[in-house]
Amino acid sequence: MLTLTIIKSKLPGRVKVIKRANMGASYSTNEAMLMAKGYWVRLLDGDDIIEYKSTAKMLRLAKQKKEEFVYGLIHEKTKVFKQANSVNYVLQNKNEGLAKFIRNCPANSSCILLSVKRFFMSGGCEESFVSPDQILFLRLFASGKGVFLKETVASMPIKQTSESLSAQIRRSRYESILALIKFCEENQNVNKSLKKLAFKRALSRAHNYNKSLNKSFISWHFFKYIISKFYFPKNYISLMYSSLGVFTKKNYIRKKNWRTGFEKKLTYKVQFREY
Repeated sequence: MLTLTIIKSKLPGRVKVIKRANMGASYSTNEAMLMAKGYWVRLLDGDDIIEYKSTAKMLRLAKQKKEEFVYGLIHEKTKVFKQANSVNYVLQNKNEGLAKFIRNCPANSSCILLSVKRFFMSGGCEESFVSPDQILFLRLFASGKGVFLKETVASMPIKQTSESLSAQIRRSRYESILALIKFCEENQNVNKSLKKLAFKRALSRAHNYNKSLNKSFISWHFFKYIISKFYFPKNYISLMYSSLGVFTKKNYIRKKNWRTGFEKKLTYKVQFREY
């Protein structure tokens, strides 16, 4: 209740708070976008901190460049010298943005400012994912260009709780590969080089985490990773799915306790109808 009191007293304008069962961050983001009345939206994870005046800077940049999707850094690895009142940014085309986020996801949803129109044009969040971060960036760039503001616009808490997704290595890395799979399935006509990159990235990540999590250095995942460097098979999506077994210790099927509240509700409804 203290949090709600602070929010209502500090934020200007009308504040709408929705209370219900936890359906997952991806579901909630889609729900909030459906309710949004304005043109522009700044996303924010529950435990992240927005940098001072970063929203205003991102909005100015979006309007100046006439683009409806701007993102910044979640943290700065190196300090960049900035002149007074200067804005360091890059306009990225579809292929540049996709290649960057296939290789790695260097930001999260708290780093995004975009229009409601662009959000839904991209397909929004995947509600079976607990976090919108991985697949949302891929979908946004699959739908067009974006502006990268080269400075920190949000920061994560220094200490992660055991409940946070970033602390749940198996679950978060499982979703990072599944996001690449979903991207390939949804974009059959995308540049072949991007499909190859997604394929290699998925198998590389599976091999590396198989070593660190399962202490397995020479395995089928290792051989698939080596093959991916030289060969791009027709059944590449099937091989990407098989790599998910690194994180579930069995097959690629998502663990029951990894399901979002939205998925659990759907499962309950199906079972209820059967009886």
